[in-house]
Amino acid sequence: MTSPAGPPPTGDGSEQQRLRLLAVTACPTGIAHTYMAAEKLAQAAASRGIDMKVETQGSIGAENVLDDNDVDGADGVIIAADKDVDLSRFVGKRVLTVGVAEGIHHPEQLIERVRSAPVHTAGATPAAPASGGGKERSVAYKALMNGVSYMIPFVVVGGLLIAISLSLGGHTDPSGGLVIPKGSFWMDINNIGVIGFTLMVPILSGYIAYAIGDRPALVPGMIGGWIANTGDLYDSKAGAGFIGAIVTGFLAGYLVLWIKKVKVPKFVRPIMPIIVI
Repeated sequence: MTSPAGPPPTGDGSEQQRLRLLAVTACPTGIAHTYMAAEKLAQAAASRGIDMKVETQGSIGAENVLDDNDVDGADGVIIAADKDVDLSRFVGKRVLTVGVAEGIHHPEQLIERVRSAPVHTAGATPAAPASGGGKERSVAYKALMNGVSYMIPFVVVGGLLIAISLSLGGHTDPSGGLVIPKGSFWMDINNIGVIGFTLMVPILSGYIAYAIGDRPALVPGMIGGWIANTGDLYDSKAGAGFIGAIVTGFLAGYLVLWIKKVKVPKFVRPIMPIIVI
């Protein structure tokens, strides 16, 4: 989404007229708030005669992607997101990081604030929003929302397949429930839906860990989530479910983050992400 520059505003508008801003919007589900924030930011920029290009990272993937030319010519970048956004491409630019709700409710303020935002440097962690309980809470919240955003498609697809198989292939039994005949086509559809439900827990755990410790944390997070959800592995009749997935996701993420900070000989570094971590 791009906002065309409008007529130059009066007064201090001549300074704003020269501004070229970028924005990235994202929310856990990637359905509504992502696009609402993009629209509000683009409208606020257009009303001030500011060029703005907005990249949306919705449920169908990234749209209106910012390329190198966009970044090179930008005076600032607004990140309005409740999930992890890669900031490595914005090194050397002023970057303002806020929640997606800020992009919806206060787009004008964000345009003013980005002009004095800190310059993003390589390896730096973006500043967390001042409100909402501090940096650690923001990191934990975004990690949780990152896991939820990747889990939702498995929940939706698994639930739909199970519902369709029961409604079209199920028969009532004496107890009043629905039973799908074994070996039937609809039993296969039901089993695929169950697979989706089974995968959603390790996916949640894995992508929570990924948001904290980056790619090396993905595998331990997913394996931890699978173990948490499979009670047979630790002599339990029922798995730990979502709570277990959240716990293992954060444990794996922060453990990997700690291991990455351990100083090791140079020749060991290439194998650290694959073998050691």
